[in-house]
Amino acid sequence: MGTGGEKGCGCKPCGGREAGQEPAGGANGVKLNRLTEYQRIIRSFDLLNIPFSVRALVREAVDSPEWDWFKDCDGCTGVSEMYWPTKYFPPCLRHDFDWKTGRGGWAANVRFYRIQRAYRMSALQAGTRFVGVTAAWYAWFKWWRQG
Repeated sequence: MGTGGEKGCGCKPCGGREAGQEPAGGANGVKLNRLTEYQRIIRSFDLLNIPFSVRALVREAVDSPEWDWFKDCDGCTGVSEMYWPTKYFPPCLRHDFDWKTGRGGWAANVRFYRIQRAYRMSALQAGTRFVGVTAAWYAWFKWWRQG
């Protein structure tokens, strides 16, 4: 960790962004870096006191050979990652991993809610996002994948 404005993992609960990082995954022209993003995710575990069971779920996604998280994660579609300065918000990253590697559905949505709560999202906000992804699953993805 640095000094001054270089605090924590970059999320709001830990005190802000690291030097040189813009919000929303390069929305302001900042090129994201795989190593920096990976380190930010790993640092968030201790800084936010993330339970070991949730750490394991996030590590499974970023360490998996089944996908390229840096390239294939598209963030939380349709919603912003309010407490994270880039698109690699761990709850959304894990949810993308679940869907892109064939682990989607109800269990993935429940994991999504649980990881959001671990990352200090309120029950209302995490619940709203859970309802959104679950509605999308029932309304579209559940039937689309069967065909």
